[in-house]
Amino acid sequence: MYTPEGAGAHRLKHPRQSTGDDWIDTTWERALAIYGGLAKRILDEHGPDQLMFNCFDHGGAGGGFENTWGTGKLMFSAFRTKMVRIHNRPGGLGARDPQRRAAGHRRRAHGRTPGGIRPPYPGPRPAPCIDQEIINGNGMMLTSWACNNFQTTLNAEQYREVVLKRSRMVKAALAGARGATVAETIDIAYDAVGNGGLFVTVIDLYPVKFMEAGHLALPAAHPGEMNLTSMNGERRMRLSEKFMDPPGTARADCLIAADVANTIKALYEKDGNAGMAQRFSGFDWSTEEDAFNDGFRQPEGIDSQGGGTGHLVTYDRLRAMGNNGVQLPVKEYRDGKLVGTPMIYADYEFSTGDGKAHFKPAPWPGLPEPVAKQKEKYRFWINNGRTNHIWQTAYHDRYIDFRRSRFPMSPLEMNPDDAQSLGVESGDIVEILNDYGSTFAMAYLEPDIKRGQTFMMFAYDNGVMGDV
Repeated sequence: MYTPEGAGAHRLKHPRQSTGDDWIDTTWERALAIYGGLAKRILDEHGPDQLMFNCFDHGGAGGGFENTWGTGKLMFSAFRTKMVRIHNRPGGLGARDPQRRAAGHRRRAHGRTPGGIRPPYPGPRPAPCIDQEIINGNGMMLTSWACNNFQTTLNAEQYREVVLKRSRMVKAALAGARGATVAETIDIAYDAVGNGGLFVTVIDLYPVKFMEAGHLALPAAHPGEMNLTSMNGERRMRLSEKFMDPPGTARADCLIAADVANTIKALYEKDGNAGMAQRFSGFDWSTEEDAFNDGFRQPEGIDSQGGGTGHLVTYDRLRAMGNNGVQLPVKEYRDGKLVGTPMIYADYEFSTGDGKAHFKPAPWPGLPEPVAKQKEKYRFWINNGRTNHIWQTAYHDRYIDFRRSRFPMSPLEMNPDDAQSLGVESGDIVEILNDYGSTFAMAYLEPDIKRGQTFMMFAYDNGVMGDV
């Protein structure tokens, strides 16, 4: 949570605009005018798939249904772009998280690994790899929304290099335009992205690593600073209410999405383009509850989380349910209470043609060719995942002395016998490398790790596992 002292003091408090070589605070009005004006121009002249997004799948720090609905409606219903990278997934919709890589390990408080590429998305249309599209020079505008893929993507070393190079083209253009109006700023940015540049907007709680490439930064609100509904693994939905204000002029993600949509809607109305204005309509929200009512309570034509009984659920009714909440789907509202579903399929009737549960075989196709080549060439697997000690991408923990002292960089757990053969001890800095890149980690000897295997913390800001 925000405090004027301590880690929270580093929060983004107001919109920021890059001048090319520095950041300045600006107003929401100006920031939205630049973002909306540039996005509209790209949409009109180049189509929706030049607008790319890295976006959370559960809200910034768990931002609930309201934020997921608001951003999803903006991206998929208004912009109608397919170029959306969800959370820590490098591809399009349906792409999967990185799990294991074959790796080489080189002695010296340094080391390396081989990068792996998962099999393509098995749907009817293979999902594009958004990050690879950007590396290939595609995309004109990239919005990083509570998602820091400098730390979470595959082949992150190459990705960072390309994104920074392309974003610097826009920064260089903006640096030569001191005192530019909104319209002039849009023209300058548009010319730069037309020549291979990439305009980057970061929407987040903190000035995260991705802001190194940014041109706009918009401050978001944290749970507790906004109202939200969230559901846990047993489908129990609760209302978590706001109890303090966010810092400065920070806003809930769903309301930022609404601001963007309404800004672009007004531009289309000014043009007399009723059809496009209608596409960006339906964001008349002033509160998080407005976003909830729009998305959960049985929106027309959309299979929302509320299902066929979502219209029964309101903030007031959830508030009355207290911390117990209600297990979805809601069956009915009776005697002043929402009646939920403790166990689904208790009648053994499944939503299939014959009403039975279907278990289908999924033959393993073997390692993808790039991974197999790395496995032949290098000695170690670099397994990766979260740790209990660091939350997400350490956007908050990096400012806490206790955690930074304990994890000055990403730990690499390895078998003591493997470490001894390399002359490595706990606390040594090792370089991990493969044909895709190089990163550094702090060795941590762990007897439970099998020989030939290692485990590296995923998504840390110092020692990025995705570089390999």
